[in-house]
Amino acid sequence: LQTRGVVIATSNLPEHLDLALWRRFDLILRFPQPTQNELVNYAGKIKKRFGLKGHLTLPKRPATKSYADAEKFVEAEARRVALTEISHR
Repeated sequence: LQTRGVVIATSNLPEHLDLALWRRFDLILRFPQPTQNELVNYAGKIKKRFGLKGHLTLPKRPATKSYADAEKFVEAEARRVALTEISHR
C-alpha cells in the first residue's frame, strides 16, 4: 500500500511510548525545556503586553518549567494587580 501523508505526533512523556512505535517515525525532533533565563525573558515580554510595571520574580522549577507556566504566572499577576486597583477605588 503506497499511501502518502504526514503524521505529526507530540508527547511530553516519550518514555511512555513503545519502542516499536518510535521505529516507525522517519524523523524525531526533540525540543528541550527552556532554561530559567529563557523563561524569565519570555515572562518579561508577556509582562509588557499586560502593561505590568516593576520587577516580577518568576517561581523557580518545578513551579515554572515551560513557557505556558510562565505565561500563566504573568496572567495571574496581571489579574491580581487589576483586582487590587479596583478594590482601592
